[in-house]
Amino acid sequence: MLVRFKPVESIFEEIDSIVNSALVTYPTINRTNRFSGVSMKDTGEQVLVNVEIPGVVKEDVKVNVNDGVLTILAERKQPKLKENEQWIRNEISYGAFERAIKLPYSVDVEKISATHENGLLQIVLPKHENAKPKQISIR
Repeated sequence: MLVRFKPVESIFEEIDSIVNSALVTYPTINRTNRFSGVSMKDTGEQVLVNVEIPGVVKEDVKVNVNDGVLTILAERKQPKLKENEQWIRNEISYGAFERAIKLPYSVDVEKISATHENGLLQIVLPKHENAKPKQISIR
């Protein structure tokens, strides 16, 4: 039996695909090109997301929430070399980045806020009222 060769462009994408399809129910992660790191924290009232995006200016970042998925798009632009310059070594990745994360709770999209400072994108996702914990009184 012949099997078509499919090159793996990123081992991280392949690992994410295997883990997401077999083990993870939520939050699932879909990556194309990698950010340095993402953290999510539940405070009870909201979900706080921090994304490391060093070298990316605020104007090159977009944040969207649609159908329970937080999508972060960013682009790190490669600096232009002057006429007499050349790279000796450049291990910094450049280009467009995208990160899609399925949210574990419904959020109030009207109250979402985001800030970008010193290479850190901070997103505040207030939980929708139906996702907040409720104390049930016993009669």
